[in-house]
Amino acid sequence: MCGIAGIYNLDQQPVEEVVLKRLTDAIAHRGPDGEGFWFNENRNVGLGQRRLAILDLSTNGRQPMSYLNDRFWITFNGEVFNFLEIKQELLDKNYQFVSDSDTEVILAAYAEWGEGMLNKFNGMWALAIYDQKDNKLLLSRDRFGIKPLYYYLNDDTLMFASEVQAIHKILGKNAPLNISVIKEIARGGFANHSSKETYLKDVYSLPHGHNLTIQYGKVSIDKWYYLRLFKPPAEFTAQVDRFKELLVDSCKLRLRSDVPLGTCLSGGVDSGSIVSVVNNLKAEGARFSHYTHRAFCASFPGSQIDETSKAKKLSSDLGATLDVVEIEPNEQELEEAMRQCDGPMHALAFFPIWKLYKHIRGQGISVTLDGQGPDEMLGGYRPLPEALIAALQRFDAKWFEDVYETYASQGENSQFSSRQFARKVKRRLPVYFIKYYLKRFLRFLGFRDDFIEENYQELRQFKNYLDESLYLQFFKDPLPGILNQYDRCSMGSGVECRMPFMDYRLVEFIFSLPPESKVGSGYTKRVLRVAMQGIVPDEIRLNKTKLGFNAPLVEWFRGPLKQFMLKYMNSREFMESPYFDGKQLKENFEDFLASTTPQWSDAWQFWPSVHLTWWLNYVRQNY
Repeated sequence: MCGIAGIYNLDQQPVEEVVLKRLTDAIAHRGPDGEGFWFNENRNVGLGQRRLAILDLSTNGRQPMSYLNDRFWITFNGEVFNFLEIKQELLDKNYQFVSDSDTEVILAAYAEWGEGMLNKFNGMWALAIYDQKDNKLLLSRDRFGIKPLYYYLNDDTLMFASEVQAIHKILGKNAPLNISVIKEIARGGFANHSSKETYLKDVYSLPHGHNLTIQYGKVSIDKWYYLRLFKPPAEFTAQVDRFKELLVDSCKLRLRSDVPLGTCLSGGVDSGSIVSVVNNLKAEGARFSHYTHRAFCASFPGSQIDETSKAKKLSSDLGATLDVVEIEPNEQELEEAMRQCDGPMHALAFFPIWKLYKHIRGQGISVTLDGQGPDEMLGGYRPLPEALIAALQRFDAKWFEDVYETYASQGENSQFSSRQFARKVKRRLPVYFIKYYLKRFLRFLGFRDDFIEENYQELRQFKNYLDESLYLQFFKDPLPGILNQYDRCSMGSGVECRMPFMDYRLVEFIFSLPPESKVGSGYTKRVLRVAMQGIVPDEIRLNKTKLGFNAPLVEWFRGPLKQFMLKYMNSREFMESPYFDGKQLKENFEDFLASTTPQWSDAWQFWPSVHLTWWLNYVRQNY
């Protein structure tokens, strides 16, 4: 895990060493264990890297790294978790290695299979490989876009880095903004993370599962990964067994490390499953011996979203050590976190994530296993309209009632009533039904969504609305934005966040399951909950209440962050912003403060515009 950067001057002019160093220094937080640079003989290609040492801590693991008599050079961010198996396959083909890192295995794999190597990799990555013999540069991003990769391209130069802000600092504070993305962020949106668009007009994200290649001045961007569905076992019990087998193996692979690992634990079934599985595994070889049996939990004392008691109970049952990190914001720490966000964040949830990982790094742990993914794949985000329509599409009245009761029994509190939510959806179901089929008709007429068109080959595999919506949650919104959030907040402190549920074998298996295996028998995430029987305590495994990880906005905006929010809302930049209606937002905020029944559904709207205002000021003063 690292921060990577590079420059390829297509006009053959030499790369300025000072510029490459500035580009790489801008992502120093991603790699506190060292830096490295390489230039080709003509010096029109330069690679940079900031190292977070995880596999092979010796100097043999440093990057940029070369292979095959310096023909291939790489700068690589991420992990290929099955590198030991691939390495053995290459040893059988008489390839030789001088390091114990996965990076050298990637280079040997590229020498043997070219870009076909990517289909063999089980991992997360953003990488650049330069082939000196063929004068070819390859940029590649993993299947699901877990690791970020951004680039700037004009007629003369390609510049790339792990974060937009690194390129921004080279282009300067006057680099044009992408107005549509800025306005979307101000509204609390983050769908741009599933597209090539960034907050800068001329800086792009390499999409998930894509390669960018340059050879002899020709630039091409191609999709190398397509979600593959297959026929799962017919019996639900067999589906459960296969799910468990894949999850356990995914955790085993992600425990390979030469540095200590920990786990993040929220108290829900997703993170609870990861912690429970890894605490029941036994070490298998030296690369598996660094799990600390230590979990970390963010706590919001007195808040309705605090799940500390569940996390404490689970860690006690497992015999794991639990660090409870109380999250209380102050302006100094908040601004430190905001500086490491790589642009304005759409939600304040980033701050507790950032503070948790800062604590983890302070405890000497630089790798964690986390539970992202199941909500999007297994119906955790209340896709009730989509599920009910799917039941109608399948002429399944029994599953229709099952789905309705599943989402109607997810808990009641002052901020949300699942029963009222379900009743409202059922009343409006004809409207949802018409809207769904109207969209399909409009597509037939030629009114098309860019994301859907780009991914239509994958979407057309699904035969019902629920599966389509879960695909969009995973690949479009919200998961790509959440992955961005976790990458910035963990790497801001030099911590690698590994995600066992994002193993491509498990993802493809889940998407291949019938919808009733995902939502059914009164539960969301049905296959996960049944698979964890006897592994995760029932108190957590069968808990239906859906909270989600966020910040306690109501309490914070009316308490410790009130003055911070008002300071920026009262500024001229906020009140006269061209990106949002500052006067209306300020008025709404004052009403929120005066309310006797403040709601989270009102509070969420205030953070994005404040963070955007702060960030624009920061760029003007520091870039």
